[in-house]
Amino acid sequence: MVAAGGCAEGDPAVHMAADRFAAQMRWVAARYRVVPLGDLVARLASGGALRSLAAITFDDAYAGVFAHALPVLDALGLPATVFVVADAVRDRRTFWWDRPEVVASATPERRERWLTAARGDGAAIAPGHAPADAEATPGALRPADGRTLREWLGRRVEYGVHSATHRSLPTLTDDELFYEVVRSREIVYETTGVRPAFFAYPYGRWDARVRATVAAAGYRAAFTLDPGLNRAAADPWALRRVNVPAAISPAAFEAWTGGLQARR
Repeated sequence: MVAAGGCAEGDPAVHMAADRFAAQMRWVAARYRVVPLGDLVARLASGGALRSLAAITFDDAYAGVFAHALPVLDALGLPATVFVVADAVRDRRTFWWDRPEVVASATPERRERWLTAARGDGAAIAPGHAPADAEATPGALRPADGRTLREWLGRRVEYGVHSATHRSLPTLTDDELFYEVVRSREIVYETTGVRPAFFAYPYGRWDARVRATVAAAGYRAAFTLDPGLNRAAADPWALRRVNVPAAISPAAFEAWTGGLQARR
């Protein structure tokens, strides 16, 4: 998510200052041909040339993406895809990883338990979290509402699905997985009038069963957080992405964008 200035609240690994993001996007615009995600997926499927081709994606559909990030891209003429957590658009609860008590207690070991034993379920990880708590959260850190999503349609922005509740999909039952993959798409359609073609795995976590469910649901492609660049003939339901940490330096950002992180 992109916030105006520094962001004193929320997961510090997730929330990037708007001026840092703007500098990154100016660099990308000067060196890459940024295309809609559908164009990139079509090029992958056809075996077309991919050199210097890029697509921009955002997960979770934070309000701050629409308030601070998309205006930067709009000014540069760059398209983007925003992956929406379907239920979050309706209740606008703060995501569990942004809750102060979670930020204060997070460690790599605890995070792994939260994503396995607790299944990435905010109700289990932050059980005291009530809808009213979201009112105290800065607006940029809350999920965007349906009106905001609709206002950006037709402005070089398209929507994908990022599940219904942002639980860790490999830990779910088949019925739960159906809701996260299939019903979530219908909710986004009901909200925006657009039926998304692409899916992004929450937390980047997926397995063969999850992949098969997404493919069977009719999505054109799905996106992981596995690092690296995509080559021709890449599995369309396990595509890689360059995940940009909020505090990354300009030099590291340029290296990661070129795929050096994966080779290292």
